[in-house]
Amino acid sequence: MQRKSSRIRRDMKTSIIFAIVAVVLACFAIPQRAQAISDDQSARDEAVQWVSLMDAGQYRQAYEEQPPRVKAASAGRDYFVRWMQTRRVPLGRVRARSFYNRRYYHNAIGSPDGNYVQIYFKTSFERKAAGWERVILTKETGRWQPAKYNIW
Repeated sequence: MQRKSSRIRRDMKTSIIFAIVAVVLACFAIPQRAQAISDDQSARDEAVQWVSLMDAGQYRQAYEEQPPRVKAASAGRDYFVRWMQTRRVPLGRVRARSFYNRRYYHNAIGSPDGNYVQIYFKTSFERKAAGWERVILTKETGRWQPAKYNIW
């Protein structure tokens, strides 16, 4: 009987220790998860806001939203505007755009290591029924900013 009682106490202690460890881990995981969700939403919001500038034909403003490193490595604002006019304008107005996917990464070819996210949109235009857009954002200045745009 004493053996059984000793075993029960030991099992209870083990269970209590596991419960305490689980609570402590949960306390650390919840804020990190909340931060990740908030960061994910801010990246999506920035991408949507930036492609909205493109939708409105505000290519100069879209260029200015890029971080200094990206602007310094580019061919300049006038080239960016011409590129958008030749590739984006022919597609016509956006009919529908929906978030498709996102991918976070740290190492980007040809760019410094850092926080990057690719945001993909499935987009329908007046003259392109099934299109895709990709906005690559970087957080090198402390907030998400567009670094690259592709459309196909």
